[in-house]
Amino acid sequence: GVLRVQEFGEPGAERRQLIHGNIMHGKQYLAPGLSTQPTSYYTPTSGIGRVIEALHPTLTPVKVGIIGLGTGTIATYGAKGDTYRFYDINPGVIAIAQRDFTFLKDSGATIELPLGDARLKLEREAPQNFDVLAVDAFSSDAIPVHLITREAVEVYRKHMKPDGVIAFHVTNRYLDLVPVVEGIAHELGLTALWIDDAGSDSLANSSSWVLLAKDPQRLADPRLADAAAPIVPRRDWRVWTDDFNNLVQVLK
Repeated sequence: GVLRVQEFGEPGAERRQLIHGNIMHGKQYLAPGLSTQPTSYYTPTSGIGRVIEALHPTLTPVKVGIIGLGTGTIATYGAKGDTYRFYDINPGVIAIAQRDFTFLKDSGATIELPLGDARLKLEREAPQNFDVLAVDAFSSDAIPVHLITREAVEVYRKHMKPDGVIAFHVTNRYLDLVPVVEGIAHELGLTALWIDDAGSDSLANSSSWVLLAKDPQRLADPRLADAAAPIVPRRDWRVWTDDFNNLVQVLK
């Protein structure tokens, strides 16, 4: 799809957003007091916002991996000493995030931007020891299925700290991916928690995140558990693998 940057809004509330095809992939308010605030699917009440905020305060630097750069909004959570490593396959997205948005530049964290297919990169890299890995590539109608299979999650697990969290961003107007992620988690012995956030203010968009952890206590934190929605398991569905998926089955 075509990448477009749009700017609109009334004085004091001007905002810029990235559109890929017909899907919004991040927005930034331009006013000085708002430009460093996380927006859209990544606000503090979202699944990814809650799981990163649950890491603080800490004296140990945080390492966060993100599959899918968008505008780089998640970098707003980065503090000095942290590392935020964004994987993206599209050099055009990287160029726009650096040129038209300031989330990456304004972040206190060290920003890394490896270019290429995230799964292939992760398969070849030494363990990254992520505290959080956000898999943020499923908003459109043409999702990269190879990033949401049992084998893919096994690759992600290699890069996680023992108490790390894999966060799948499954906001999608066409597909219900929550049972898919939960089914993979069940097969691999992981705990799954779903945070479906309606968005509490004008900065936010509704978002849906499924969090996976090896240690159930990691997701028992009240900042996460109190916001969780029940997941209806679909044990009648085959688990998605590199050899099998069923997009028709998950159509809304």
